[in-house]
Amino acid sequence: MGYRSDVTAVFYATDKKDFPVIKLWLQENFPMDTFHDNIRWFDRGMVFEIENVKWYDDYEDVKAFEVAREKFVDMFCIDNNGAKGAVEIMRVGENYDDIEHDGWGKYEGILECVRSIRVDI
Repeated sequence: MGYRSDVTAVFYATDKKDFPVIKLWLQENFPMDTFHDNIRWFDRGMVFEIENVKWYDDYEDVKAFEVAREKFVDMFCIDNNGAKGAVEIMRVGENYDDIEHDGWGKYEGILECVRSIRVDI
């Protein structure tokens, strides 16, 4: 069966005026064909969400995602390139304490993990 995770990533412009360039870049460089059902757009960027997935570094889909993320960071999140963009990624695993959160560029803390308790009586 394998260990499963929920993964969310946000690729966005730090200024709305840069969104058209970032959107075009993402449409041309992000593996849209693989993840088209997991993508939605907002006024400054793109949200990628996938649930209950085996998110292993050696899987081809994960490799394609990481290549796109690295290219995006190099292009939009490095200060000497103007830092027009930011990326945040959060992965929540099955275990209670298995939460990873990373960010590149001048990210704003858009992602938040909230665990809650429900009582089903």
